[in-house]
Amino acid sequence: MLQRVLARLVGGFAVWLAVAALTFGLTYLVPGNPARMIAGPQADPATVARIQAQLGLDDPVWLRFGRYIWQALHGDFGTSYITDQAVLPAILERFPATLMLALGAICVYLLLGGVLGILAAVRPATVWDRLASTFAIAGYSVPSFWIGMLLLLLLAYRFPVFPLGGADTLWHLVLPSLTLGLAGAASYARVLRQTLGEELRKDYVRAARARGLSETRVVLDHALRNAALPLVTLLGLDFAGLLGGALLTESIFAWPGIGNQAYRAIDTLDVPMIMGTVLFAATIIIAVNALVDASYAVLDPRLRES
Repeated sequence: MLQRVLARLVGGFAVWLAVAALTFGLTYLVPGNPARMIAGPQADPATVARIQAQLGLDDPVWLRFGRYIWQALHGDFGTSYITDQAVLPAILERFPATLMLALGAICVYLLLGGVLGILAAVRPATVWDRLASTFAIAGYSVPSFWIGMLLLLLLAYRFPVFPLGGADTLWHLVLPSLTLGLAGAASYARVLRQTLGEELRKDYVRAARARGLSETRVVLDHALRNAALPLVTLLGLDFAGLLGGALLTESIFAWPGIGNQAYRAIDTLDVPMIMGTVLFAATIIIAVNALVDASYAVLDPRLRES
């Protein structure tokens, strides 16, 4: 198992470098001059040139990229062009808010998606099955930002049940968590319906029923544990992605997380902040993937034996 995790980490580092190169290349190709953005539209060419030299923007692209990667590997993601703040501390300062939002979305994933998936698998061809299928289709089809705008219009503006934005209380967490969680819950309901339905048709489930166990114990104690294994991978990937920052959702609800910060960085062409946020998210995803691989051996004894 250790070799498997180490191999995943080595491959993850290669992916990390590829993500860094791709992001750096895209920021280089985007029209606009960061020095001009900093100096302002009325600045003279000499001022813009001086800022370019101070930021090292006159150096060759390969040299700038190599210097950035070397600094990033030492924990230095650069300094924001706009706020003149170190990028990594700025990200870590907003990370708790993003973590709270990610946990809220995961709760919606598991509670809503899990309940619908279990009911659909246990009672196929019933109203619960049709409801889960309809919910899954809607969750895949409707963009999350549209759901967020609709929730904001109905439950915060038209009927002011929840706040319009911010992160002062737990009430502020409800609407953004639902916005992120509904699409994920639809995916979890579909996957769990399929995997749990397959498990319930296997011999060990029939044997458990023959021993006189209640249907609740058969489903929850026996079938669900094996059916939930694919959800472990989904949960790890989804949680890592949410920790990387839900850019549009945080912007819609004025949530003070790293996604909202990245949105403003893109708007102002703050290249160090863009690069830092992307690499921070990539690091989390790679680390969580390695942990998911390790957890499989704990959850599935067959992998430990192999």
